Amino acid sequence: MAGNELKTLIRVHQFELDEKQRKLGNLLRFEQSLLNRKVLLAERFKQEEEAANISPVAALTFGAYVDWHVAENKRVDRALEDNRREIILMREEILEAYQELKTLEITQENREKRELAELERKMNAVLDEIGLNLFRRKTEQEDTTEQPTPADLGV
Repeated sequence: MAGNELKTLIRVHQFELDEKQRKLGNLLRFEQSLLNRKVLLAERFKQEEEAANISPVAALTFGAYVDWHVAENKRVDRALEDNRREIILMREEILEAYQELKTLEITQENREKRELAELERKMNAVLDEIGLNLFRRKTEQEDTTEQPTPADLGV
């Protein structure tokens, strides 16, 4: 019974580890999307700057665009920092979950080895008992066939 409980616990821990790994994957994808956003912001800034240099009308709105661009870059940077902190925490959680899972798996392996050794010991004891019984029967049979009967003695 305890073996099944440990196997169930291992499955639960494996599921939790898988879930944490999925969350880490989502965090890493989100980080990549934020990095892509920064690249797009930089490209768009260059386009707006070129347009402002060419057109006086675009130059009038460029100041407002720069303010928005700076604020958006700061927002993306904060989101990146927050996300990277979450990534670090999730990696630590994954490490802990993996260590717990490994401990349970090793415990299960040791338990199975002990159970197998106990089973082998019991089987060997049964086989030894069978061998001893066969030996006793054979010895008894030989003793009864070797003893002279009263007819052999001439009586």
